[in-house]
Amino acid sequence: MSDPTEQHPTPEVAAFLDRCLGTPGWRERLPLIRTFQQDLVEANARTNLTRILSPEEFWTKHVADSVAVGLAFPDLVRRPLRVADIGCGAGIPLFPLAWANPELRLTGIETNGKKVEFLEEEKVRLGFGKRVTILGRQAREAGRMAGHGGAYDVVVARAVTEPALLVRETRRLLLHEPGACLIAYTTPAAAAAGRELAVREARKFGLVPRWSDVIDLPGGAGPRQFLLFLRLNESADIVI
Repeated sequence: MSDPTEQHPTPEVAAFLDRCLGTPGWRERLPLIRTFQQDLVEANARTNLTRILSPEEFWTKHVADSVAVGLAFPDLVRRPLRVADIGCGAGIPLFPLAWANPELRLTGIETNGKKVEFLEEEKVRLGFGKRVTILGRQAREAGRMAGHGGAYDVVVARAVTEPALLVRETRRLLLHEPGACLIAYTTPAAAAAGRELAVREARKFGLVPRWSDVIDLPGGAGPRQFLLFLRLNESADIVI
């Protein structure tokens, strides 16, 4: 009987990954993401890292959801950018993004000690040791640290907090150059509910909000929408 952690993505998921990543190259790296899947299941038996453990949900709600950002901001899955993942938890979307785009340099920012321990071990096991850094700090604190403040082309956050607060807490991590982008993984309902406040908060700090199209995740995993906060000028903040 086959090990359930060895499951390949369904044809529907595979087609979705092709669309998000723009290349079939991810198939050559399947053993790596399956190693992460198995490690996550084993670690979760000792420490509560995630509620999503079935093979089907791993592919739809962890991997596909993580790389769906490629439909909203293609550079993230195609270019050699420096990226911070805020509240990366068990490594989602941190490790799927590192798997999807081998040219990224990523920092996972997480305060939970047990999760930080798992992340440190897993980045080595997956061969990401040279391009993934784990930082056990709050995002606000990291934004004031040398080597992190104003250092990232892209900052991503998935299921962390509402967008307006996310802007306030993380904007110091962004490069002070046009094109830097803060990306919130959200849902259409949450994006609509927080729209007015997000616009107001973004403009305080010289960021311009953009809403992606609604993206239907495969396997009935639900709709995803991204909020992109783009820096269009070189000033750090308009209002502190």
